[in-house]
Amino acid sequence: MPSTLQLEYVCDGEIGAVLDRSRGHLLGAIEFGAAVGGMPVSGTPWARVRMPVLGASKFVEVWSSDHPTTPFHDFDITGACTGNLLFGVVEVPQGGNIGAATYGVYERIFDCVDQRGFPHLLRLWNYFPGINMPEDGLERYRRFSVGRHEAFLAHGRTIGRETAAACALGTEEGNLVVYFLAARAPGAALENPRQISAYAYPAQYGPRSPTFSRAMLAGSGGQRTLFISGTASIVGHETVHVGDAAKQLEETLANIDALSEQAVGHGMPQNGPARQLFLKAYLRHAEHFPAVQARLREAFGSQARIVFLRADICRTDLLLEIEGVALTSGR
Repeated sequence: MPSTLQLEYVCDGEIGAVLDRSRGHLLGAIEFGAAVGGMPVSGTPWARVRMPVLGASKFVEVWSSDHPTTPFHDFDITGACTGNLLFGVVEVPQGGNIGAATYGVYERIFDCVDQRGFPHLLRLWNYFPGINMPEDGLERYRRFSVGRHEAFLAHGRTIGRETAAACALGTEEGNLVVYFLAARAPGAALENPRQISAYAYPAQYGPRSPTFSRAMLAGSGGQRTLFISGTASIVGHETVHVGDAAKQLEETLANIDALSEQAVGHGMPQNGPARQLFLKAYLRHAEHFPAVQARLREAFGSQARIVFLRADICRTDLLLEIEGVALTSGR
């Protein structure tokens, strides 16, 4: 029977116990925090993202499976897989051209998933420093978008139909870190009727459009998983409510609601005890944390596990971005 995904967000003192409990079934773990340090597990995909956690010193995003996992190291990618799912982590030093570095990372990812028989990317997370800084006359996020887009084309992916859910956030320092989930079977890429698809953005957003779907709905072993890409206060292709964090948050929630409606239309259970929701909220300014935390608790209640991070967003006029994973029980 196909394996199912399990996800936990664990902070500070809980981390060791969760990792011990998951041994043999771990797909990977990503540590977030401002300081260097941690407890990598031997043979397990592990990366550190230098991004301050608001309200805690650090947290670890732990991906596991109900089936035993097999670790691997190919193409400088550390990963683990089950019969139907693959998780991988790539980390490269920064200092050169972010576009070239991104192309190289994605080239390795495509080579890895194709060779191992997991050709369908479901979700990608991208983190790198200086996302809004110029580099040779172009913003680094736009150079990143060029590298990613060119890698998709070079490896025969159809932009749109075969575009994974994704996010790209700016860290305070550190390496380019990309981690991802892939599968033997394709998911269903979903778009938001309130927005133009990112891969169809006009040229004002850079030489190459951002290459991601707004969400991806995947199924495995009776489980349904909705991967919500980084979502912000964008209507059509334009940022709205510039300078107003409260209104940007409401617009972001409206966009998440629209994506959830699309997923329900494709067979995702709407609510209930069988559904778990995990959200990461990225805030450009830490002073917005109390108000955003209160509003998200009001919006999602005890249903959601929410972590807040201080990050730079891909557009300088965006004050926050939210991404998420909704999981249903697999049996």
